[in-house]
Amino acid sequence: EAVDERSYPWSSIGKLFNEAGSQSSGVAISRDKVLTAAHCLFNRRSARLVTADSLHFLVGYRAGQPSIEMRVASFEIGAGFDPLRYQLTTDADWAVLTLTEELPAQIAPLPLSREAEPSGTKAILAGYPQDRAFAMTADRNCELGQSIDSGKLLLHTCRGMNGYSGGPVLVSGRDGEVRVAGIQIATMRGGGPANMLAIPAKSIWREGMDAPTKGLPVASVSAACMSDLRGAGGIWLSDIQTRLDPNRLDLSVAIDAVLADAPLNLTMQLASEQTPVVR
Repeated sequence: EAVDERSYPWSSIGKLFNEAGSQSSGVAISRDKVLTAAHCLFNRRSARLVTADSLHFLVGYRAGQPSIEMRVASFEIGAGFDPLRYQLTTDADWAVLTLTEELPAQIAPLPLSREAEPSGTKAILAGYPQDRAFAMTADRNCELGQSIDSGKLLLHTCRGMNGYSGGPVLVSGRDGEVRVAGIQIATMRGGGPANMLAIPAKSIWREGMDAPTKGLPVASVSAACMSDLRGAGGIWLSDIQTRLDPNRLDLSVAIDAVLADAPLNLTMQLASEQTPVVR
């Protein structure tokens, strides 16, 4: 269903475009921070992450024209994320972009849920799907499902397709506040009905993330992630630094081992318009 990208809460959601041609979705979580999926920053052709200055966050985007265009100064990704070992690092498929300047006052950032939202909670998935890439749409008729992999991943019933990656899964509290319960990352297919997969916001949030922050401690991503890759443009994944989060644990099992009804040949379709190779 089409929504008005100029009105709250849709005005906090934007289209993320990079100069390599990939398009996905993202959501403002503070005046200078945008949350999206880490695989949206991966250039499959060069097998590298794109550079921050190649990213454009387009707010109020419709028919090829944004009302606001923001540039990105830097970004951080989930610790250990490796798009070439996606099923083993799925829970790290998130990225927080730091904008070169703060969003205008009329844009109200959406807060991250700090606790796990109950299964069955009514939800909305919003973003820019591939079949309607020039207008924002939302699935309002869906709900959150069970948490899997020790709460580091979240299933939901919202309709997702290419282009929705990084789009927020929204819930409303009793006070009417709209919160980000998670971000859409992939569709899992394993012989039965497809499962929509999100990173829960509680796995991403930390003190100060929902306000402009500078100079947090950082930890380097393992150089083993993409040390054997070649290609022109962009930067090596091993050169990216992510902020240290001591509470995150590495994903110890593949996705096909955490869903009891999933066959061993489970495949995963990422929800960005440019799909990285999954090995």
